[in-house]
Amino acid sequence: MKTLIYFNAPDKPENMGISQLTDDVQQFLAERSDILINPIITENIITFVKQDGASGYAVMCTVPSEFQN
Repeated sequence: MKTLIYFNAPDKPENMGISQLTDDVQQFLAERSDILINPIITENIITFVKQDGASGYAVMCTVPSEFQN
């Protein structure tokens, strides 16, 4: 299984797509810690601060391994 992360369009960080597919959410967030600042995971929601200081959020859902973004 993989995790699909879907960013709220107005809140998404610059240079990131609306959706991202990952095998490891914690690693995904760690690798992007400069643009997804102070991420907090609550159930299936990620809240974070963007580089410009604005807050944002994304929704996560589990998808089959063969899912293509």
